[in-house]
Amino acid sequence: MARHEAIFIEAECSQYNQKFYLRYDYAADDVWVQTYGVKEKERSARTSGQSRSIDMSQTRTGPQYRCPYCGNEQFDRKNPLALPVNVVLKNRYVVGRMLGAGGFGITYKCYDLKERKICAIKEYAPSTSATRLSDSLTLTATSVSRQEIFEHGREKFLGEAATLSKLQDIPDVVKIWDCFEMNGTAYFVMEFLSGSTLNGIKKAYGGRIEYSVAYGIILQAAESLGKIHEEGNIFHRDISPENIMVTADLEVKIIDFGTAKYINNQKSQTLSVVLKPGYAPPEQYSTTSKQGAFTDVYALASTFYYVLTGKKIPAAPDRLVNEDFVPLEDYDFLGEQYAGLTLVLKDALRTSVKKRIQTMEEFASRLKSFHSSITGQKSDSSFVHSEERTVLDEGDGKKRDNKKIESPKKITRIYPYLEGKTDPIYGYRYYIPLNTMVTVGRSKESNIVINMGVIGRKHLEVFYDTDSGLFFLMDNHSVNHTYINNKLCEPEVIYPVKPGSYLRLAGNSCVFQLGVVNEEYRG
Repeated sequence: MARHEAIFIEAECSQYNQKFYLRYDYAADDVWVQTYGVKEKERSARTSGQSRSIDMSQTRTGPQYRCPYCGNEQFDRKNPLALPVNVVLKNRYVVGRMLGAGGFGITYKCYDLKERKICAIKEYAPSTSATRLSDSLTLTATSVSRQEIFEHGREKFLGEAATLSKLQDIPDVVKIWDCFEMNGTAYFVMEFLSGSTLNGIKKAYGGRIEYSVAYGIILQAAESLGKIHEEGNIFHRDISPENIMVTADLEVKIIDFGTAKYINNQKSQTLSVVLKPGYAPPEQYSTTSKQGAFTDVYALASTFYYVLTGKKIPAAPDRLVNEDFVPLEDYDFLGEQYAGLTLVLKDALRTSVKKRIQTMEEFASRLKSFHSSITGQKSDSSFVHSEERTVLDEGDGKKRDNKKIESPKKITRIYPYLEGKTDPIYGYRYYIPLNTMVTVGRSKESNIVINMGVIGRKHLEVFYDTDSGLFFLMDNHSVNHTYINNKLCEPEVIYPVKPGSYLRLAGNSCVFQLGVVNEEYRG
């Protein structure tokens, strides 16, 4: 690895709601050292000729770095049980912001220093039986009486990782890359999924999802679960809008296998009671009742009903008295044409296991038949039928309408560049490597040599981050200064910059435009 390689980790101060970046530089022997915590310095005192700033140039390592806004190490700790941002796990994974938390675990967005990619890490952290010690890292049971509960939960947590590892050949299941124990608890590393849960999409649509979109998502989920049942011999037991993910690439992923069980291994064990009212069928209310693929059929059908109508199916115990639910055709925004879908859902939502649709294959087939009957078209599992696609930003569930997205292209490489806009560099492109810090200056030791007397020997450093799609620039105390879009840059402050921006060295003496091209366009 090159000496000047670096990465940037985004952090956020939850107290002041401010974002900034942490810089890691590669030293040697696979050791990464945090060299800067960076933010744009405040310039509110211009009238007095002073600039308030925070000294962030001291080299620090690991979690010792403090937030430049609040002064705390735990600058994105919205959950008191969550790990502080910037902790490094296994000398490899840099902990970023918290993505979500449940009763048994907390999930973080992290960076893998070895593989140089974003990932997600789930930590076993039961909210009712665990607490952090004073080091802010080590987890332990809240009391001696809860120690057994804590350890039993950790075993089940590791069981989820084992379950996922057996499903890695199924493309519709979130990928798991690593599993380890430290800090008194357990972790597993997964692929980071950029997108939104089905529940987030429902919120984006104003409380219910239009049929054409909901149908495609549910059908993909049914086909995915069918593969999980058949190939993995596992049923999920916790299907709900929160555990169906739609990625930024418009793929449906099944997540959270913490309660999954092997279909053919129920005689030798007692099934725990795990349920979500409105989605769990009657058999999940018992520790002895047989469960299987039909259990997931019920939950997925209930999920379909919920996202279409915005209303949950009544809880299973109530449906044992009165199995009926409000038909889809009784909703004004749906109408009589959905009476056939109501019949499909009724068969999938039977309280009697024997009368219920037994497999996901059968459920998917029934859905396709209904869809064909109202559209007159051959059914498929794609929920995007036009060029006008809905874009979902990472995790926020916000809908972006009327953005045309081209069909995905498999681009193996991109090329960031600096393009000269003034003599003597006009029209010349200086391509820079990915995720590598390069220097620009008149010294022959610089990576990009600009033979001009007004340029500093090592005028500035430039870095392009593939994960964020941003350039990061830092002036090295140049005599004639650096400007970004006419804004003066403070020395040793790293600025995140979008492609298309203008970089000016020594006033207007040397001007570059920052850009990025795909491999197929490189001449």
